[in-house]
Amino acid sequence: MDETVYMATASKDSLQALPRLKKLREDILNSPYHVCTQKASLLTRYNSSHTRRDILDKLLSSVQYRFYRRSLEKSARSIPQKSWQVAANNYINSFLLKRRRVMQGDSIMRYAEAFRYILENMGLKVYDGELIVGNPSAWRVGAPIHPDLGGLLMLPEIKGISSRINNPMKIEPAQLKELEEDIFPFWFNRSVLALTPLLSSDPGLFNTMLEGRHFILTQFSGVSHVTPDYPTVLKLGFNGIANRIRENLEKVKSDLEVCIDATASRLLKQKEQFYEAALVCAEAAADYGKRWSRFLEQEAAGTADEVRRHELIRLSEIFNRVPAEPAQTFYEALQCVFITHVMLHYESFQHGISFGRMDQYLYPYYKRDIESGRLTRYEAGELLGCFIAKAGELLPLFFDRATEYFSGLSSASGITLGGRTADSKDGVNELSFLFLQAYDQVRLRQPNFHVRINQDTPVEFTDLCCEVLKKGGGLPAFFNDDEIPLALERSGIAEKDAQDYSIVGCVEWGVPGKSFPAAGAVFINIPMALHLALHNGGYNGHQFGPQTGDIRAMEDMETVINVFKIQLENMVKRATEGNTAIERAHAGYRPTPFLSTVVDGCIEKGLEINAGGARYNSTGCQGVGLADTVDALTAIEQIVFKENRLSLQEMVKAVDADFQGYPELNALVLNRVHKYGENEERPNYYAGLVSGIYTGLVAQRSNPRGGQYYPGFWSMTTHQGFGARTGALPGGRRAGQPLANGISPCNGRDRNGPTAALSSAACVDNSLVSNGYALNEKLDLALIKDPSRNRLIESLIYGFFASGGMQVQFNVIDPAVLIDAKEHPDQYLGLVVRVSGYSAYFNDLTESMKDELIQRTAHDINSCLC
Repeated sequence: MDETVYMATASKDSLQALPRLKKLREDILNSPYHVCTQKASLLTRYNSSHTRRDILDKLLSSVQYRFYRRSLEKSARSIPQKSWQVAANNYINSFLLKRRRVMQGDSIMRYAEAFRYILENMGLKVYDGELIVGNPSAWRVGAPIHPDLGGLLMLPEIKGISSRINNPMKIEPAQLKELEEDIFPFWFNRSVLALTPLLSSDPGLFNTMLEGRHFILTQFSGVSHVTPDYPTVLKLGFNGIANRIRENLEKVKSDLEVCIDATASRLLKQKEQFYEAALVCAEAAADYGKRWSRFLEQEAAGTADEVRRHELIRLSEIFNRVPAEPAQTFYEALQCVFITHVMLHYESFQHGISFGRMDQYLYPYYKRDIESGRLTRYEAGELLGCFIAKAGELLPLFFDRATEYFSGLSSASGITLGGRTADSKDGVNELSFLFLQAYDQVRLRQPNFHVRINQDTPVEFTDLCCEVLKKGGGLPAFFNDDEIPLALERSGIAEKDAQDYSIVGCVEWGVPGKSFPAAGAVFINIPMALHLALHNGGYNGHQFGPQTGDIRAMEDMETVINVFKIQLENMVKRATEGNTAIERAHAGYRPTPFLSTVVDGCIEKGLEINAGGARYNSTGCQGVGLADTVDALTAIEQIVFKENRLSLQEMVKAVDADFQGYPELNALVLNRVHKYGENEERPNYYAGLVSGIYTGLVAQRSNPRGGQYYPGFWSMTTHQGFGARTGALPGGRRAGQPLANGISPCNGRDRNGPTAALSSAACVDNSLVSNGYALNEKLDLALIKDPSRNRLIESLIYGFFASGGMQVQFNVIDPAVLIDAKEHPDQYLGLVVRVSGYSAYFNDLTESMKDELIQRTAHDINSCLC
């Protein structure tokens, strides 16, 4: 079909109701949440059976485990480990690690063989009505635990997880028994969580991470936030990828035979080990498809329903080809992508592993099948809906305190639609429409849908985006196709690759298939740096930052800003150094050879992805609480240095008292001092200044994979966790209140409507924002419900992007619905809301996050839209 003709009629070609999708949605929403221990069980079984442990190892580990368990239980109650406990634990881990490495050799092949063992033994199941299959967990909706990574943090609370307040999950007695007796005792001193401190120069890193006040580090949970090279998997299949690996392996073996230099020989040996491990993984992935084919054939033979039997036979035939061989049809391509996605989650943590530009790389398969008559639009929409439903089954597992920072149980897998193609034309095609129309019938919390917008984006497509958005859920989000590639180029990405960007996870832009962006690695509490600046580097009597002097010596705003920068630089330094230790632990102790087969650069370099194998290697470092910092600096400038109402020392004294006894001052800073989001000159100035300081400090840092730290401004719900542990601020925020999310204004402070808020956000210095930012806006459904109001939404988007804005997303929902959902959760199982850079079921949020969303929405009901 001619694309120009299609664009003219696409808005009229709605996808008819698909009963299969309705049933799949209902089944998923009604499925209870379970903890999945299957991967943990198989990984432990394989490793323990291939681990030589002598009497000394067993004795030391047994004693150490008892003390380790007690220390975790205390940490769960916010009691930090004592320095001697940290030192003793690290000494024992170091001692055992050296002995085990001598006895067991290199780890990459062991984990490759374990990956093959998992694929050979994971349970297979097909649910009623599915046309896309694959089991990310042993349950319909499940949360796998990863003891080899950070799963040991669940140890103090795993017995009570079925009755905990936030996100309770079912767990069977047999699972608990195995975790307690086999899995946790094996991994407690072998995991990334346990071994990272051995590589850190900060003896208090573990305590600082769990304190959750200054910064949060996430990568001990696993390798995630990456977009694999699915197009190459479709093009070559894993047999083709295995052939590429064999060619490189043979060359390395030949080079080793003639190499006489010791250093070069060692490097070649490392490459040989990588290729051998990668080959095991690629072959295992191909075999896994054949296993599914046999299983589906058996299922079909036992199925009485003739229609369903033919569906299962067709799936069996598909798996007989993919993922081993190149995909030939649209159906094969979709199934191949999803089963590869499933296998990646068997290897590491399920957060932010994204699908990339699916409407672009799947379109040739779709177009060919449509033109040949093999596929109809109805069938394609049904397949897409089944794919989307499967992507909504997986849950991440967080220990209780982490739920404050990552509320909503989103795995944040992203699909990017639209955007410019390699020839600089807009890439919206028929699949772009079908993806959104299929999502509209499924409407689960994930995957995340991201739309790239430029001046050539067809109005029919933006209209569809608006109509889908107005039904709630906050999807899709919108990204500026002109500004984002420029930011990536400034960070060292080649122009061609920058133009091909897709969104990883929540809002992080990166190069699909060629990069390991580790985009969700670090979150930093920016307002805490201001607190430290005003307290000589201390917090509640604890010296965290450098001593930068008494506030009585701060006689102007320039001095305040300079001291703030010093404290922020120290926080960035400590956070990135901590994360660097985690990345080194992954590279040394927990490699991911399967992921390395599907990210460009690793096979070419002969280097595992955690060791720097990807073509582009960056690490995301998010700033949280930008608006709170801006409002605080604006208030200090006006109250202290311009109006001379009181000294800085007096203002800090009032803030430290949480404004108790200072009601007039609190009212003054809240009501008489301009705020970020009102489009006023001083807060707009500080928005540019603070964002520029932060991004500049982060961009100076290097990671151990040969890349840079990339700055961004998005928060998940870390703004809630940080806020609960941050005192009052000079801008009027009270102690314990949530910080602002992303680059959004503080709740209730965008008093001049969304246009003013967008204008303030455009003042953020985005020249170095290479890891994304999130701007949440709220629109009153009553004011935009009519289709004619789509132009209003589009004008907000295009106006913001013309001013240099990079991303914006909208929550469109009646606050009365949220209030009722909070009171009657059983009536709102499928209510999806936009949280930060992701969407979640309202019922899965913490009570504090629910209240924030209600406040966010209720504020904007009476705001003007112009």
